[in-house]
Amino acid sequence: MKRVINVKKRIHLLLFIVLIGLASFFSYDAYADSVSSDKSEILVDLEVSGAEALCQTDDGFIWIGQYSGLTRYDSKEFQVYKSFEEDGKNYEIINVRDLASIDNTLYILTYTSLYSYSNNHFHVISTELGSLYDLEIDKVNKKLYVASETKGVAIYDIESDTVTTPEAQLGMSVIRIDADKNRDTYYYQTSAGLYDSLNNQICNFENVMDTYIYEDILYIARADGEICQYDLVNHVMLTESFKIDDQINKLLYDSNEKLLYIACEADGIYYLNLNTKEMKLIGDLENKKQIIDLMIDYEGNLWLASHYIGTSGVSYITKNALVELFYDDPIWQNLASTLQKNERNVYAVEKIDDILYVCSTSGVFFYDTKTNKILDSNPVMDKVKEYVEANGITYFDFRDVEEFNNKIYFASYYIGLIEYDPITKNVKIYDVDYIDNHNGGNLYNGVVISQLNMMRCLRSFDNYLAIGYNKGIAKFDGENFSAHYIGNVLYINKANDGSILFNTTKNIFTITEDFKEYSIIPTMTEVEGNRLKFLVDGDYIYYNLNDRLFRTKKEGSEYIHEEIEIPYVKGSIVELSKVRLQDRYGNEYYKYVIGSQTQVYIVDSLDTNKITDYEFYDKTNGLQPIIANTSGYFDEASQKYYFQTAAGVFEYSFIQTQDVSIPIRMAVNSVELDDKSYYGNEIHVDKNTYRISFNLSVFGFRPNKGYTIYYKLEGVDNDYNIAKEDSLSIFYTNLNGGSYDFSVYVVDEFGQTSNLVHIHLVKDKFVYEQAWFWVIIAVIAVALIVALNILLIKLKTRNSIRRQLQLKNITLEAIQAIARTIDAKDEYTNGHSIRVGYYSKIIAEHLHLSNDEVDNIYYIALLHDIGKIAIPDSILNKPGRLTDEEFAIMKSHTVRGAKILNGISTIPQIIEGAKSHHEKYDGSGYPEGLRGEFIPYVARIICCADCFDAMASKRVYKEPFALEKIIGEFERCSGTQFDPQIAKVVVDLIKSGKLKPYTAENTYLGSDGKTHRMKKEEVEAKEE
Repeated sequence: MKRVINVKKRIHLLLFIVLIGLASFFSYDAYADSVSSDKSEILVDLEVSGAEALCQTDDGFIWIGQYSGLTRYDSKEFQVYKSFEEDGKNYEIINVRDLASIDNTLYILTYTSLYSYSNNHFHVISTELGSLYDLEIDKVNKKLYVASETKGVAIYDIESDTVTTPEAQLGMSVIRIDADKNRDTYYYQTSAGLYDSLNNQICNFENVMDTYIYEDILYIARADGEICQYDLVNHVMLTESFKIDDQINKLLYDSNEKLLYIACEADGIYYLNLNTKEMKLIGDLENKKQIIDLMIDYEGNLWLASHYIGTSGVSYITKNALVELFYDDPIWQNLASTLQKNERNVYAVEKIDDILYVCSTSGVFFYDTKTNKILDSNPVMDKVKEYVEANGITYFDFRDVEEFNNKIYFASYYIGLIEYDPITKNVKIYDVDYIDNHNGGNLYNGVVISQLNMMRCLRSFDNYLAIGYNKGIAKFDGENFSAHYIGNVLYINKANDGSILFNTTKNIFTITEDFKEYSIIPTMTEVEGNRLKFLVDGDYIYYNLNDRLFRTKKEGSEYIHEEIEIPYVKGSIVELSKVRLQDRYGNEYYKYVIGSQTQVYIVDSLDTNKITDYEFYDKTNGLQPIIANTSGYFDEASQKYYFQTAAGVFEYSFIQTQDVSIPIRMAVNSVELDDKSYYGNEIHVDKNTYRISFNLSVFGFRPNKGYTIYYKLEGVDNDYNIAKEDSLSIFYTNLNGGSYDFSVYVVDEFGQTSNLVHIHLVKDKFVYEQAWFWVIIAVIAVALIVALNILLIKLKTRNSIRRQLQLKNITLEAIQAIARTIDAKDEYTNGHSIRVGYYSKIIAEHLHLSNDEVDNIYYIALLHDIGKIAIPDSILNKPGRLTDEEFAIMKSHTVRGAKILNGISTIPQIIEGAKSHHEKYDGSGYPEGLRGEFIPYVARIICCADCFDAMASKRVYKEPFALEKIIGEFERCSGTQFDPQIAKVVVDLIKSGKLKPYTAENTYLGSDGKTHRMKKEEVEAKEE
């Protein structure tokens, strides 16, 4: 899609090649044969005039070899190379003789050296080949052939990067060379003639200027203008040759056009159709002298290089979407040579079947769109000429053409209505006399049909033909006329509902279907004046005043008006149409055609709220002034639009602009780092770089080719951004250090995608951007946090331990107080609970239990007899033997103790210790008769400690047992009363002296929460 762009800024000069008569707008008598009338020559404004060689690399750049250096061109900007440095040595690029390219590598032949250029770097291939004249590339076998005046032929093998000089031509003076890719050989020219690689002479011509191989024929161009043919299969010179009256400098075959182009010294370029053998001269070129080289770019444009001093040096011939239909038509050219300029005005065109009917000041023309010629046979003009001669009429002035009831009607401003039957070829004229006699009696408002013969425009409806004329609007039903006297009707259109819309110089009107009532459509009051065109589009009516565009919409009973911004349109609007199109996938879409008198705009939208994309054509494309009468004609079948102009008909092909065979190309020609340019696909960026700019080249050499740029910098952009075609420099600022990938591609106005270009950037990082820096910072931060946490934990732990010890001491003191209370109730076992707790603790420690488990057993043992609180003192302190009933009550202290301790959850198994410490290992204990491992472990420990205290203590009914007897009892009752494992530990402890009998008086509770034994002297001191 073509964006808002000044073509004059995009190209320095655009001249339309009229190839029939470009000499001037007024002199049509001088013309030559041409390729077609849709060509333009675009001059490339080089820094220094004159050029020697042309080449295009795969990326799209055009390379121009000159005596002064090497120039790279991207359709907008030039980059000049005059020298380069390699391995510390400087090499000049001057006196460039020839250029060649393969695999996006450019090969440069200067007078003394052969260089290559790839990935933005020059490389020296050889500087020792003597005086060099010609370079030819064999892309199939990947070889370069070099013609040397002093060393003969040099062959450069691209893949092996080696240069060889065949002995067969060693020392010869070779001035020209050609490669035969099909035979992997070459042909060379010396002063003695043309030879093959085996030194077999093909001809003895001394003046061979160039050769070209096409389908086994070697075309030999001579300086005298003759092109000879040599059969490479049969090795014979053919008798047929071609001759032009000029020196031939270069041959080039265009496989798309099927033409052999011939560059000449004086006349420019001829082309030879090798099938028909027809030769023609491309018309007057601006850059036509001393054309020394030709090239066809990827878009199909023909480039020419001239070393004639004083010219631009380089230009190219490109194809436009606009075609001047009558440019080389002999009938029109003969007419143009005999009539004044204003007598060639075309007012209207309409295509019916294959014939384009053209209305002009001087008559009606039938143009055959198949043969592209104006037909000699013209029944309409034959009849009209008879009529005007008979009636003394001087002018025709045909203003419009319209099909109605399978017949074609022409509106003449001086004759009336002319009817033509394309089947019978009959012609009928409805002049003023006929109109007056066939008014049907329908003269509305008493208006006489006067000047109805002065017709301006036509529009067909279902039952009649509407006619705009000098005094109003009329209808014709095939026989009779009726009219309304309103004023000079300029244009008639059809509304969406089928009703008639028309305008005068003052207003827009609508008229009922029966043609009886008409009314004014309100418009903006400030647009009163010579309104020329209006367009019905949906609910809107668009209309103009000079170069301003407005629209009106009816909402309910009111009309809404607004002005449409069209800043891109220059000059008064004389053309306003909407056309329906289909893309190559069959999808429908619409375009708007806006024409001023000297310019044409193909627009995507008339909506003010949308960005308007458009194509633009003017006189640089050969366009002549558009006539402000009817609108141009759109042929939906061929998707072509026909413009009526002051010098004929121009055809615009929407299909041609959708050419899908030529996708656009692009490249990143440089990367600027703070205004310093760098080249290549990998760029190293200093950490102090602030601005990074990607300078793009989009290779659209044809005029009016639009595109949209999509780009993304991975690591910065989440998705592709969009840039318009005037944004050829994309920049980023203040990037962090790191690795980035820049991607960019282009989509043209037809959805074709270009090549995708990648640039890899690596920007150095500041110290604070390095990963190791942040690792160190993170480690330090973590260390500080850990240290702080450790300190806090220590403080909290210390306080927690202190509080825990305090709570533990309080708990222990409370438990011991309870234990003493229990013991105090039983006067015969005073201190029993304290001692059992102490013994249990010693036993638990040697059973390798954890500290917490040992402490818990100690607490449980202190409270193991808490159930005795519920036993009557009479039973508890009875000096004699208990009765069975009393003993049963005594045994209940286990169950009562479990109930008392129920609900205490901070000391695990405290209930089991109180309840089960009288259970026996063989199951004969109480209260539940548990056996073996079913007895809680803590209860088995307390059981042993309880029995040890009972045997080691003095009771009213016995004396303390000796330790030997206690050991014997534990050994005897092991496995019956006691857990064998625990009993063994108790025996070992007694034997080792670690478990001794104590009394309540010789033990005390320490500040550490543990029970300790007093020394003998401490006990004695206490007793004193």
